[in-house]
Amino acid sequence: MLRRAIRERNILFLDQDNAATGRIAEAIAKHMAPPQTRIFSASMTPGKIPPQVLSILEEIGVKVAASKANSLNEVPLDEIDLVITLSPEMKEQRPRLSPRARFVHWAIPDATRASGGDAATNAVYRYLRDEIDTRVAALFLDYWRNSSA
Repeated sequence: MLRRAIRERNILFLDQDNAATGRIAEAIAKHMAPPQTRIFSASMTPGKIPPQVLSILEEIGVKVAASKANSLNEVPLDEIDLVITLSPEMKEQRPRLSPRARFVHWAIPDATRASGGDAATNAVYRYLRDEIDTRVAALFLDYWRNSSA
């Protein structure tokens, strides 16, 4: 019987401020990640994580280990295989990485710009969470289809 060896993969979610979208993506991806997959999120200019991020993730059973945004210098950039940019600014300002790193852009609205009171803001955060959840699930489904030695 032949078995495929699954090599370690490293995914970076890159966001403008790593306060909402990047943190949500990292938390959901860590929750769903296949074995041998390390997940990171970071930004060029880390911002403050809104409390809604933690609460909307807890609603779906996803815990966030740290409540601070990460900067790029906290990520092992030379080990990254896939970078998913989450803001137009990061799509344009790609950091220099290993030649093996592949870049993908997910056009997702910035929930930190939501207005209209708590109910409206929470609805935007839930929409963002659900959109990211769907995309991460598809990403890992693709991973399993294409994993090879």
